[in-house]
Amino acid sequence: MSNWHGLSDRGVAMIRELVLETSRTAFKTFLHTVHDRLIDYAQKPTEGDQGFEFLHARSQISARHNEILRIFLRSLDEAFDRFAEQEQKGGIGAVDAGSPAGKNAANISLMEDADVEEDLALSSIRKRAEVDNTEWLWALGRRMSMLSSRQIDEELQLPLAPGSFCQAIKQSMAVAMIPLQAKLVIYKLFERQFIPGLSELYQQANAKLVELGVLPHLDYEVEKAKLGDTGRFTGAEPRKRTQSAAEARIPVLQDVVTTGIHPVAAPSKDLPAGEYQSQLLDSISQLQQQLLAAAPQHRVARPGQPVQYTERQLVEAAVQLQQFDQVIAADILAVASQIKPLDIVRARDNLLHQLQQITHAEEAPALGDKDVRTIELVGMLFEYILNDEQIPDCVKALLSYLHTPILKLAFVESDFFRHQEHPARLLLNAMADAGSQWVSNDGSCQFDMLEQIRKTVREILGSEELDTRKLAALLIAFNGYVQKVEMRIRLLEKRAMERARGEDRLIEVKQRVNLEIHKRIADREIPSAMLLFLLQPWSDYMAHLLLRYSDDSEQWRQALGLVEDMLWGLELSGSAGEWLRWRQNYLWMESLIDKCFDVIGYDTDKALKLKRSISRIYQLRERNLKPEAATEDIRKRLVQMSERRAGQRADMSHLSNQEKTIIEKLRLMEFGTWFEYKNGRREKVAWFNPNSLQFLFVDQSGKRSGMKTGNELARAISNGDLRMIGASDKPLVERSMESIFTDLNGRAHARASGAQHVG
Repeated sequence: MSNWHGLSDRGVAMIRELVLETSRTAFKTFLHTVHDRLIDYAQKPTEGDQGFEFLHARSQISARHNEILRIFLRSLDEAFDRFAEQEQKGGIGAVDAGSPAGKNAANISLMEDADVEEDLALSSIRKRAEVDNTEWLWALGRRMSMLSSRQIDEELQLPLAPGSFCQAIKQSMAVAMIPLQAKLVIYKLFERQFIPGLSELYQQANAKLVELGVLPHLDYEVEKAKLGDTGRFTGAEPRKRTQSAAEARIPVLQDVVTTGIHPVAAPSKDLPAGEYQSQLLDSISQLQQQLLAAAPQHRVARPGQPVQYTERQLVEAAVQLQQFDQVIAADILAVASQIKPLDIVRARDNLLHQLQQITHAEEAPALGDKDVRTIELVGMLFEYILNDEQIPDCVKALLSYLHTPILKLAFVESDFFRHQEHPARLLLNAMADAGSQWVSNDGSCQFDMLEQIRKTVREILGSEELDTRKLAALLIAFNGYVQKVEMRIRLLEKRAMERARGEDRLIEVKQRVNLEIHKRIADREIPSAMLLFLLQPWSDYMAHLLLRYSDDSEQWRQALGLVEDMLWGLELSGSAGEWLRWRQNYLWMESLIDKCFDVIGYDTDKALKLKRSISRIYQLRERNLKPEAATEDIRKRLVQMSERRAGQRADMSHLSNQEKTIIEKLRLMEFGTWFEYKNGRREKVAWFNPNSLQFLFVDQSGKRSGMKTGNELARAISNGDLRMIGASDKPLVERSMESIFTDLNGRAHARASGAQHVG
């Protein structure tokens, strides 16, 4: 045992030394490259002060070169320290999920925008590096597990995983106080210059461990799930299937016939996700058995009757049927926007016909109960997929052609329905989710997403041996494409949201200013020149002050004070003392009026005319003459103009009861809800203000398509021109399985009620 501990310590020490020495040389070269490249970025024409930011970043890296290198290497060294500590404790060191090294780097809702962008950039780098080095990381994980005498379940727990290098550069850049835009450029250079060298590093690390005799004959493989028979059709005799503990709890046909049909209680929503899925499948299987036993068919084996089909024959029939589907679908899938869905009922009948041909029987032998349930469950799954309203029709039609490959998989990998993390389930969910976001019902799409889904479906149909490893590779490729799209869209939506928030804030401020001014001028006779000044240039200036300083500021109080002083000047009684105070105050008012015109950039000639007109008004008052008030027509036009400039407040008085109900539902809606127009075009609500009822819509490319008011939305929904797509936070397969359970339970309840009435 002591020899093994010595070998373990020596192996980890060798890997640590290799990583630190290799990283020292590579990171030095990288910093020199960054220093040279930042000057190129600084000389490019950019918006704002970005050129200066790049120069500042360059000077920071030059001044803190040694410190940045030291922090980078220290971070890597600490990763090995944490690994050693966990080895002594016997636990598995989980990486902080919020860091770039963690798998859950998307959990960023409480972070600052700059931190979000930084972590998104590093998370993308990490994920791409993990995909590029999957085989070497897998081998390192197995060998390091051997050294530490504990299981390393995920390669990200390795101290030299890509996430550790991403965390190291994040920590090293933090000390230099580099602006975000320059930092993102540095991360791009890091991915181009430094990350490609990890492949060679991982190969050397594996080679050193092999020299020590740690798993020298290890071959890369993707481990299959342990539940069920995971064999593929190879022409050999099938393994005998054994009944699992979960299946043993399901009543056999004899029991069902004697006990009759009865509904089944739904699993508790409070269960962990994995346990919930397992219990849901058990409940579905129990309901299937009850319903099949109550209405037996000639193709289902009776109690005591031997099952005629082996697993090998079932898989062989599915393989032949898949080849047939591939030929039929070749022309249909060629034009991705005009796709006819697969007939699921006919596909099941074709499978039975194919089984009959394989056995050369005049009459098809009976199916085993478990096989019937598998065939029916896969069929129901795809029928529910075809009825899912969140997915565009063309995407549903594409996914329907995966019926036979999934059926073949379900025969040999029973954990497909039981485990949420099965690659086939994840791939189905990913394609459905991508389709719902970037494909419209009219067949139009963004980012060529429909073609990506079509290509994945065709690749699955063309695979003779579809196993977990093949599906995992397809899933990684598809998710990689989607992640690039999501990064781009996230930035576009962020800009659109910032702009919309700014516009909405401006509307709120203008409405507040209008309210303050209208409150003070109501029921007063005011000359047209003064009314024009207060409702236009002075309102704009007050909006500027409120946006910049808030309503607690001295500037805002002075602005309100000027309005009141101007109105006070119209009501002076004519006493010498009052006019003396007025003249002293008017100098301050004139300076504030000049500042207003200057700040808002008001036309010079118009400003001069307004000032002269206002001065003449007060000259008349000094002579105790009453200036002419604005006519009712002029006053009405000026007030209406100011209201239009400020934006209309949400007025629901003229809405119908149905439209008011829709408005209340819209207030409770979540950001990211999709809407679909009559022509099939889809848009998403990226942001809205529940008070002003201003809704920001973006198209499927993430670009702003416009702002809509709550009244406009309610009217369009009420007229049927627009519909809200029912949102669910559950993936496609999960919500389809719940719908299947609800449907089967409803049938069982109806039959049980019918039997009681007959009795």
